[in-house]
Amino acid sequence: MSYLSPELQAIARHKERGAKVDSFIAANGIKPPAYPVQFSHGQPSHREVIGEPPPGHPAALSFDDGYTGLPDDGFGQQAVVNEPHEPRLKPISITDLFTNPSPPTEYVWDGYTPRGVVTLFGAHGGTGKSTIALMLAVCATLGRPLFGVNTKPCNVLFVSLEDPLRVVRQRLAAICKAWLIDPAQLENLQAVDGKEYPELFAAETRGDGKVTQTYHELHALVEAGDIGLVVIDNASDSFGGDEIQRRQVRAFMRELGKIAAIADGAVVLLAHVDKNTSRAVKQENSEGYSGSTAWHNSARSRLFLTRGQDNLLTLEHQKNNLGLRRDPIKLQWLEGGFPQLVVGYEAPGTAGTLAQAERSDDQNAQAILRMLAEFEGRGQFCSPATTSRNHVYAVLRSEPEFVSLKLRHDDTKRIVNQCQRAGWIQEIDYRTPDRKPHQRWSVTADGRTFAGLPAPTAPTIEDGAVGATTQDGAKAGAPTAPTGVGGYRGIERTEDGALSDTEPDTAQPAKTQPTNPNEDF
Repeated sequence: MSYLSPELQAIARHKERGAKVDSFIAANGIKPPAYPVQFSHGQPSHREVIGEPPPGHPAALSFDDGYTGLPDDGFGQQAVVNEPHEPRLKPISITDLFTNPSPPTEYVWDGYTPRGVVTLFGAHGGTGKSTIALMLAVCATLGRPLFGVNTKPCNVLFVSLEDPLRVVRQRLAAICKAWLIDPAQLENLQAVDGKEYPELFAAETRGDGKVTQTYHELHALVEAGDIGLVVIDNASDSFGGDEIQRRQVRAFMRELGKIAAIADGAVVLLAHVDKNTSRAVKQENSEGYSGSTAWHNSARSRLFLTRGQDNLLTLEHQKNNLGLRRDPIKLQWLEGGFPQLVVGYEAPGTAGTLAQAERSDDQNAQAILRMLAEFEGRGQFCSPATTSRNHVYAVLRSEPEFVSLKLRHDDTKRIVNQCQRAGWIQEIDYRTPDRKPHQRWSVTADGRTFAGLPAPTAPTIEDGAVGATTQDGAKAGAPTAPTGVGGYRGIERTEDGALSDTEPDTAQPAKTQPTNPNEDF
């Protein structure tokens, strides 16, 4: 296929500007074309094949002076014009980083939903993400905090692609009643029903995919309404491609990024997770998305909502490319109400958060301290290392009192960290009979007092020989007698219960370690 010469391209551009071709040819000494030329422009591509346009097509451009019809280079080929285009790789200014700094990241929901990008909000079906997303929409409209975390007031658009608008209205009505809000105050909140035509992006097999008419309507709504927060419920309905095809997922997320950029607003995309991802919640470091990792990589911020065995909800901030991740939020959903902070718990980042959160766990902490002290008294120790076979959860999980607490592994870890920070437990060095050094948790005098236990008459045997000084400052003596043999309160131990690392070495004096509040148990 041949191309128009630079001279003919210049003539075509001159014609586009509305100038006369004859004068341009004469002034520049260009030889007129020996065959009729017709130039088609204004198409999506920068390089168009010249051809016969449909009748009345506005893109048709014919040269003056009688040059009309199809181009021909003498070999039966059609000619192609290279139209000018903007560079795809644009320079970034660096020398003025200090004199002209970029503005800091702003959030609609402080720390969780950054402006100008997409936040992915994942959860297993029925967990409550749609309800929480509506609660966020209402709070952002009014500029009121959600779960103790501030929002900045803005115009909000809630796009329901799964539930009919009737359901959205019912949920909004219930939220307004619960929070004593006059619906007239929500004039800056729009809600649209796209259930009939939900796809914003469609792709065939391994194709690139493209946006749909529904996407164009969404784009227009956001632009016209100066929307600062767009909530899209949800990804499985709005994405009409293959969720494991990285190219399609990234293309879809880029198109949503364009929506966020219109008014420098935040886009929150709700997403279901599959059964395997839901089961993985029980594993540490599980990820709150399914399909291609492009979902994770393309989102700048990512939230994940889970429900524990204690029926409490945990809202995790699993990713934030634009700032620090926020601490998890513990929520309870009482019958007839809406998700709310656990009693005694304050939002992460607010004053008194740690103390308030820990106080809500005090009863559980007391129970764990009692069990740790009893196991310690009979020489069965819990390791501070999470990879150890005798960490706290592994040792206590089959004890009747611990089972009654209904604590998950993560809950136990949180409470153990609370106990360490409060000085109720401390790490103790000891040696096994084969002389190998190990560490274990030891309940301090303050911990025993908090748990309602009497002060020990003597430290446990591994703290050192008689007369040695313990970390509590007490003189070591004979060890206290164990309260039970092979079990808790006379109940026989099982294989899943406490795994005694070893018996202590009575000849080795105690070695102390400083408390590290950041150490995992």
